[in-house]
Amino acid sequence: MRYGHFDDKRREYVITRPDTPRPWSNYLGSTEYGAIITNHAGGYSFYKSAARGRFTR
Repeated sequence: MRYGHFDDKRREYVITRPDTPRPWSNYLGSTEYGAIITNHAGGYSFYKSAARGRFTR
């Protein structure tokens, strides 16, 4: 099964099928702002505290 490919020019892995064998999420952030995004486009962003500082859901 193939779920994506490496793009050498952009230096990234491109997922072409969202039905990956296991769920996954990416954490993006700095010391004050963060976001969690899943392979099904779910997630949220927050300021300072993931529990108390949500911006979006």
